[in-house]
Amino acid sequence: MERRMEIKKKILITGGTGFQGSNLTQKLLSKGYDVVMLNTHSEKNETNIKRFKLYDAKIVWGDINNKKILKKELKDIDLIVHTAAKIHVDDSIKNPTEYFKTNVMGTNNVLEVARHFNIPVIHVSTCEVYGFVDEDLVENSPLMPRSPYAASKAGADRMAYSYYTTYNMNVCIVRPFNVYGPGQKDGECGAVIPRWVTNLLNDKNIQIYGNGKQSREFIYIDDLISAYEIIIDKMLSGNSLAGEVINIGTGIDINIKYLAEKLCNKTNNLCSKIVYSPSRSGEVKRFISNSDKMKSFNWFPKINLSEGLNKYLKWREEIKPSKYIGPCNWAGEIPLTENDIK
Repeated sequence: MERRMEIKKKILITGGTGFQGSNLTQKLLSKGYDVVMLNTHSEKNETNIKRFKLYDAKIVWGDINNKKILKKELKDIDLIVHTAAKIHVDDSIKNPTEYFKTNVMGTNNVLEVARHFNIPVIHVSTCEVYGFVDEDLVENSPLMPRSPYAASKAGADRMAYSYYTTYNMNVCIVRPFNVYGPGQKDGECGAVIPRWVTNLLNDKNIQIYGNGKQSREFIYIDDLISAYEIIIDKMLSGNSLAGEVINIGTGIDINIKYLAEKLCNKTNNLCSKIVYSPSRSGEVKRFISNSDKMKSFNWFPKINLSEGLNKYLKWREEIKPSKYIGPCNWAGEIPLTENDIK
């Protein structure tokens, strides 16, 4: 009896060479998916393709604001994971219109072409859309963005949801909380963990605003990708998650002072100091997720902070981290909360 060849599912990842995108692409390739990465062209994006060995993916250099490219590349796609975005808070304050164009209008372009071809979409939002409240954040918590970046992501988030309510599209929205790990940029535009690690490896001080007793949560990239795997499998197997909004985080409070001290110990740094500065206006003491909905899919984060930091530091050693200073607008990366440590 002749055996039928199994047809591979084809997934398009916008921002596929960014922080989340490159880690997700690597995982999906290892599972046998056909992956198409849509990215703006840059030296950094080319470097990440080599760093994560993403050679088996189809690479398309293009912009989500170019509907012609989207229409060409989305014809035979089974699922879209939309991670591409402009992501830096300070830059958004200087250039709010650019963030609206990319994050809102670009997302609208992706959704509109996906609707034309009837393709399900996983829209990667961010915890930034909630703003800052001192309580565990659930998916129906009010959205109160506090920067042009956060507002643009909230707009994209609600645009994605509107395509479910208006057109009955199979759109699922995920909101990750403070992701860290290999591929995340550092430098002045980077997130707190890679930025502090860079300072410590170069014997520079690290700065904390306030007394350091404020708490955040941090999820290692592998745990986030495992959550994405479950959501992708569900959507490709016909289990609709249309209209669902899903928080993805650990829900574990991490004291900022504790994080700083732990990084100092793990890098064996005896030269750098923790420098305290006055609290900033609007600083919240606690910013923690409730991820019960994701856990109902039998997903649980497996990598604790200590293990995650060890994994990240090992990766930094392998890539000579003192020279790894990423640009401010690395498409596809999800930053920390606006009021996190700079």
